[in-house]
Amino acid sequence: MTTFGVGGAEEGAGVGDAEVVSAVGCAEGLEVRAADDKRVVGEAEVLRFLPALLFLPIWLTIAIREDLLATSFRQYYPLSIAMIFGSLIAGSTPLGGGVVAFPVSVLSIKFTPSQGRDFSLMIQSCGMAAASFLVLTKRPYLLKDHGSLLAKTSLCNVIGLICGAFVVVPPFIAMCIYTTSVAGFAIILAYVERCVHYERGGLPLSQSSDMQQTVRSDSSASLKEDQEEPDNPPQPQAANVDLILLATFSFIGGFMSSKIGTGADMAWYAYGALVHNLKGRNTIICDNDLTSMSIIVMTVTSIFGTMLRVTTSGDEAVTTDVYHAFIACACFVVLGAPLGSLLLSKHNQRRLKNLFYILAALQLLIFGVVKIRDDVVAWCVIGGSLCLVMFGITITNRSFYSLQRKKLEVETGKRVVGV
Repeated sequence: MTTFGVGGAEEGAGVGDAEVVSAVGCAEGLEVRAADDKRVVGEAEVLRFLPALLFLPIWLTIAIREDLLATSFRQYYPLSIAMIFGSLIAGSTPLGGGVVAFPVSVLSIKFTPSQGRDFSLMIQSCGMAAASFLVLTKRPYLLKDHGSLLAKTSLCNVIGLICGAFVVVPPFIAMCIYTTSVAGFAIILAYVERCVHYERGGLPLSQSSDMQQTVRSDSSASLKEDQEEPDNPPQPQAANVDLILLATFSFIGGFMSSKIGTGADMAWYAYGALVHNLKGRNTIICDNDLTSMSIIVMTVTSIFGTMLRVTTSGDEAVTTDVYHAFIACACFVVLGAPLGSLLLSKHNQRRLKNLFYILAALQLLIFGVVKIRDDVVAWCVIGGSLCLVMFGITITNRSFYSLQRKKLEVETGKRVVGV
């Protein structure tokens, strides 16, 4: 009995030692795994900024080889400071850096509108490309889910870009295009942000409480079934209309970019928010994805726009001043734009959008005081264009609620009021 007790004790001690060894081994394994995870995360963070790491040595080589470093910074440092903020806006909102580059270069640096356009396209071809790389690293599903849409948009943008290259626009008209487009987009962005907040199922959160109360009890089951099943296939006529609208918005965006160096991103966002998201519950693109896609769209447009401009010769060629300004700002933009993409959170976006509203109002006021002054025709054109934007928003809003009302009436078998 005693021997059995001793043996049992020894056996128990052996089991305890084995458990301790196993626990230590597990702990060591967890530490190794944690170290591997940290290494992988670190490598992913470096990969996100790969375009900047590749671009900066080339930028520095060109600046030193051509003896442009000191001269460019000394002459264009105010533009460099402005583009630091512009690149953050470009990487985290549906607005390219051109929304800052064009007005600052024209109104402050005293570039001509064509020089401002060239600088805007060139600087975005670097900054937006870096931001797009980061966006696709963080959101690889965008190409899988919306690759066809991005391809169609980019193609129509490039066509508009090419057509715009053959149309001569006076400098004053180019400034009016910029002022009107930025102010109009500010109205669209404010409407989307404050009036059209989509639920996952596709209904706007801004619907009246009466309507929601009317259909909540009777339609919850049908709504759940509808969310689980795909939407009905679009009718050919509706698909053709949608394609025409996409081509129209994108062509206009490309044409605007050929004159003011920005616009393709704004046109895409306007189409996505006001047209695409009305088609059905399962086709809605959330605001962050719309913003990310606008970055990709503007990247493609700015790269091809830069190719068109730097290969132009004669009196219309890119000037030396534009190249100097590019050298002074490119190093900041290629880092600022991807950093801005990391700020794609609802809280940060709201702050930057509020900043954009202020900038849009200021640029309209400054341009009006400095350039338009008492030109009644110009004021009428700008005012009429903004009224047309608001009219389009009104029509879109009524169409959206009318479609939702008809859907709910079909699903519930009841007449829906309050829309």
